[in-house]
Amino acid sequence: MISSSFRYRSVLILAAGLLLLGCDLLESEGAGQGDPTRGDTTTVASLVQERHNEQPAGTGVVVSIVDGSDQQTLARGVTRAEGDSVDTHTVFEIGSITKTFTALALADRVEQGAVRLGAPVAASLPDSVDVPGRDGTSITLKQLVTHTAGMPRLPPNFGKESEFESTDPYAAYSVPELYRGLEGTTLLHPPGTAYQYSNFGVGLLGHLLARRSDTTYRALIRDRISARLGMEDTWVELPEGPNQRLATGHRPNGSAMPHWHWRESMAGAGVLRSSARDMVTYLKAQLGQAGAPSPLRRAIERSHTTLYDREGEGPIAYGWHVREQNGHTVFWHNGETGGFKSFIGFNPEQNAGVVVLSNVAQGGSTEMGFALLDTVLTSKEEDGQG
Repeated sequence: MISSSFRYRSVLILAAGLLLLGCDLLESEGAGQGDPTRGDTTTVASLVQERHNEQPAGTGVVVSIVDGSDQQTLARGVTRAEGDSVDTHTVFEIGSITKTFTALALADRVEQGAVRLGAPVAASLPDSVDVPGRDGTSITLKQLVTHTAGMPRLPPNFGKESEFESTDPYAAYSVPELYRGLEGTTLLHPPGTAYQYSNFGVGLLGHLLARRSDTTYRALIRDRISARLGMEDTWVELPEGPNQRLATGHRPNGSAMPHWHWRESMAGAGVLRSSARDMVTYLKAQLGQAGAPSPLRRAIERSHTTLYDREGEGPIAYGWHVREQNGHTVFWHNGETGGFKSFIGFNPEQNAGVVVLSNVAQGGSTEMGFALLDTVLTSKEEDGQG
């Protein structure tokens, strides 16, 4: 639900005449985009402007919207203090949106018959690793991808064995520590009986998928997803070109935040970095627009399948949270690291979606993402396309 105060502030900004002022329309494709007389365009611009006004100096935000064949990307701010302006090529940490890539990798492996969704976790681990269970029930891959395995948000030994650094919390956590953490875990509930968001669970899933494919998580995502979609800015360790376009992250008070680094143990939970250009490609692939190779296209379609229904809170698909928004089914995920915020949401039936990337770990990106998506979907209804 989008708060009334957020909508009210947006109307005030619009009435004050900010609109496109200081908000660069970087890309425009398809009929009607960039036309300031369109209500959806001006409202989008005001929401982007509002988000940036709330951010500390030296930071930026990039928003991309896909509406059928139309596309627009708007940006405001900079990559760092006295840095370049943010644009479609600026690279951001996308945090937990990485989980949707991990989930898609699972859907791809299931589609190819390489793994079973209901396979026990223990089958993909060394025999020496003890996997916790409860009430005679074992953890499965399906439960990891839906956050229903009963695993806590983080491993019980996280930050206790290695040289933990709070500004880069995942950098030292190794695979052996992951195994010891798994063995020391007491499940919060019997597997498959309740939802509990878990970085631990999806990090483990990414490791298992890479292990089953005899590769690294980095190579798995690159080979099976990002390279197939032509996503040239989506990496773990960035090559020279994209690395030069990596924005500096910031705390809410405006101070610079070191980038986060991840080892193989938990990479699947939040390791990826990407640009608005690439995230639009990923969004279009979710909408069936990106020309994905047929095996990956089928995996994407599979990844939208409901796997668990949280009563009163919406279903869970392969990594995607699903909600009803003004009569529309929306798939979404957000992300946050120490210095970045991100959001992606889309409605396949209306062929529309939104991406928000910001280099400050400050609230509002998810709320703005839903507000932008609501604006696009409402506009389509008013135009008779709904």
